[in-house]
Amino acid sequence: MIFFFFETVSWLAAAVSLILFVQNLLALSPGAYAKSRWTYAVLGLLLSPVFLWSAAEGSVAPSALALALAALLFCLRAIERERNLDSLGFGGLAALAVFLRWDMAALLALPAVALLLELGRRRQWAWLIGTVLIGGAVWVFAFWAQPDRVGSEWREWSLLNFFKSTFERHGYTTPYRLPNGAFVLAPLAHPAFCLTLPALFFLFKKTDVYLYAKRVLALSVLLFLLYQAGVPTQDSLRLLPAYVLLLLLLFPAWDRFFSYGLYFFPRLAYALMTLTVACQVLFWVSKFC
Repeated sequence: MIFFFFETVSWLAAAVSLILFVQNLLALSPGAYAKSRWTYAVLGLLLSPVFLWSAAEGSVAPSALALALAALLFCLRAIERERNLDSLGFGGLAALAVFLRWDMAALLALPAVALLLELGRRRQWAWLIGTVLIGGAVWVFAFWAQPDRVGSEWREWSLLNFFKSTFERHGYTTPYRLPNGAFVLAPLAHPAFCLTLPALFFLFKKTDVYLYAKRVLALSVLLFLLYQAGVPTQDSLRLLPAYVLLLLLLFPAWDRFFSYGLYFFPRLAYALMTLTVACQVLFWVSKFC
């Protein structure tokens, strides 16, 4: 009964994450058609085996992802549209995401710095202080609720783990096929995420990350993967947030393909989308059959 409750919450959080993912796409690329955004969300995120695993496990990962995407949405609107009230939402939601999963701090640290710098540049001192206070209040509550968890994962981080493929934790030795430094690149092309994702790099342009917020997101992906490479464990579910941000950054390339590919090369475009669906479904089935 308890597992059913947590699994239900996990699936609901995954559904919320999908909606928030589309909302982030809207904030970053307001000129794109809704059909393009939703098709991309379904192919890239909803059908991703890792995304579905995170929901099926009944863990806190989907909830932490939903909170992180909500925080990023507030951050984007506060920076790009100068909606100061959204900065308070970012402070509270980001702190809650980190409370659920401490590695989210590596994902949200740069957006937090960028937002505070932007508020300072605009001399919005009251909003800046309010954002820090709200985030700090949640942190104080988190420390009070679970003091043993605070910083425990960070103490295991080491640069040497980048080159290791065997780790000893809690008296158990766990060997892996690849060193951590190679494993964290899985979101780029592994079928557990999306095997056809590298095709979008051929349509990627430098102007796709011209927006200040997108450059912050790109650096956040790098920082998050560097953190994961230093943790003495390998788990594809831990890399899901980086994959989601990578999807946000590659959306302009997808939109280019969706707009021009369906118009000039419809058969090829539909064939590639069908191949993506087939790869996602086959990998999912192969893991459970």
